[in-house]
Amino acid sequence: MSSPSSEIFRRGVQIQQRTLIAWSAALVVLALSVVGAWPSMESSGALEDFSSGVSPDVAAAFGIDQLGSASGYLKGNLYAVLLPLLLGLMAVTATTALTGGDEEAGRLELLLALPVARRRVFLVRFLCVTFGLVLTSVLVWLSVYGSVVAFDMDVSGGGVAAVTLTVALLAVLHAGVAYAVVGFGFGRGPALGVAAGVLVVGYLLHAIGPMSDALKPLVNVSPWEWALGNDPLLDGVPWGGVALLVAFSVVVVAAGTYAVDRRDIKNA
Repeated sequence: MSSPSSEIFRRGVQIQQRTLIAWSAALVVLALSVVGAWPSMESSGALEDFSSGVSPDVAAAFGIDQLGSASGYLKGNLYAVLLPLLLGLMAVTATTALTGGDEEAGRLELLLALPVARRRVFLVRFLCVTFGLVLTSVLVWLSVYGSVVAFDMDVSGGGVAAVTLTVALLAVLHAGVAYAVVGFGFGRGPALGVAAGVLVVGYLLHAIGPMSDALKPLVNVSPWEWALGNDPLLDGVPWGGVALLVAFSVVVVAAGTYAVDRRDIKNA
């Protein structure tokens, strides 16, 4: 006989099944499309012409400063902006739907009637989101790595694994931000807005901060910088950044879990 926690987990995964399939399919197609375009782009020389027409600072801000190389192409077209942003949005929307959305709709009341602590219900829902992010990230990693091998690109498999790991942890952190906002009782809308805002502001600090004397001191507080500042695609796992991503994820999730246990649950 399954435990209440495992039943809550199973039900949470089942609820997000369709959106998880849609997100995973879209991101895998995106990854395959980006890598699949490499042979024709490399032979045409269009990448070098494009990057040469952009100032070095702007090119570095958007991750397109080394488009002529295989790793630079992969970074600029997939890992520098697009995949972290989309995976982060997936994390935020899934978290707010499974926590704040279900609470506001009154669906969580049925789960809270089970013999399990309220904080565990919310925490298991967050684990459902994390499971979906891990699954999607693994599929993207397999797609990219398989394509890199098929097209004989000069990109290390370890680098692909490292950057996929940091991007996934970046998404988990922003899911944790959304979870914490819901935990404090602010609802789905505010949670979505705050977490998405943190995602975008973090990117702007990471990308534009180095070009501004006023913003440069703030670059190192950006989760994007922790995840991608040391170029894991080339240099491997940035263990310091990974530690920061994990630590802050634990802090925000713990804060949200603590708060939800000490407030009234909303009714539909």
